[in-house]
Amino acid sequence: MPMIENPWPTIDLHVHLRGTIDRTTALDMARQNKVHVSMGNFSAAGGYAWSSFEEFLTVYDQVGRVVRSAEDIYRLATSYLCRCASQGTIYVEFMLSPGHSVENGIPLKGQLEAMTSAFDEARRSTGIEGGLIITCVRHRGPDEAIFIAETVLTNMSSSVVGFGLTGNEGLYDAAEFKGAFQIAEEAGLGLTAHTGEWRDAASVLQTVEQLNLSRIGHGIRAMENHSIVEKLVERDIGFEVCLSSNVALGACRSAGEHPLRKMIEAGCKVSLATDDPAFFGTSPINEYEIARDVLGISDEQLVQISLDAVDMAFCSPAKKILLREKILNHLHLHHIG
Repeated sequence: MPMIENPWPTIDLHVHLRGTIDRTTALDMARQNKVHVSMGNFSAAGGYAWSSFEEFLTVYDQVGRVVRSAEDIYRLATSYLCRCASQGTIYVEFMLSPGHSVENGIPLKGQLEAMTSAFDEARRSTGIEGGLIITCVRHRGPDEAIFIAETVLTNMSSSVVGFGLTGNEGLYDAAEFKGAFQIAEEAGLGLTAHTGEWRDAASVLQTVEQLNLSRIGHGIRAMENHSIVEKLVERDIGFEVCLSSNVALGACRSAGEHPLRKMIEAGCKVSLATDDPAFFGTSPINEYEIARDVLGISDEQLVQISLDAVDMAFCSPAKKILLREKILNHLHLHHIG
């Protein structure tokens, strides 16, 4: 793919692998793997259709069923990485929920090998770097979370950099997943969790404290309580902000009403991420453009967001040095900052 020039080297720290499956790929994999996918999952505009967050999760899981082999995982990861690299993205952290794929016949070891191969191939062909966050799914319960954490440790791969919690915040208390997160923390993995997308500000701080997180997915409801925001800033918590996702799922009524600018003004460390780009019709560069064009975030602030994303990333110190050098070299070339 030809490179598209843009003012900011972008970083995507919050993207679910299954969330990169577009309609064409879903139907192709469904035919290839002989999996039925209801056409009711698709919108007339060519994307996906849902009317509530719960229905979105159902559609998401049904579409994810088309992934039936390690080769499918490799295809998805490589495609997204190369596509992002062509638009100026320099680093991606995928979130992979292995429980779904294990149920569909793909052993965890095969999943990890496919992801490692995808990172290697994308790095070789485009220069993009990446890492893998293994996630447990909240609405699938804490028992599976512990099983996943233990299984990952016995099949550890060099591409695994973090452990996370995704899914429906309305089910189970975050504290119930403490055992799984302790296992991951003791293994040296970075810790993140979806929180404050739907539940209140107090739940954000509780999740951070209960699971000893350094990052949170979304976290926008924290802005409803100034004292909680101050505590999160004091702890240097990173926010994985997903503008298009928050609007598409109804967490924010519009991009113009998103609290990103207030988060930056409050001193929050933020990154911009895609979440489920095929479902929300977005990309890393698109998230940066929304921040600039709709919310008035300056080019200098967007560069700082990329630098903060490097700080937030779960990759090695050596890789962070490499990423910072790429950003600073880009700034020098384009006379930004």
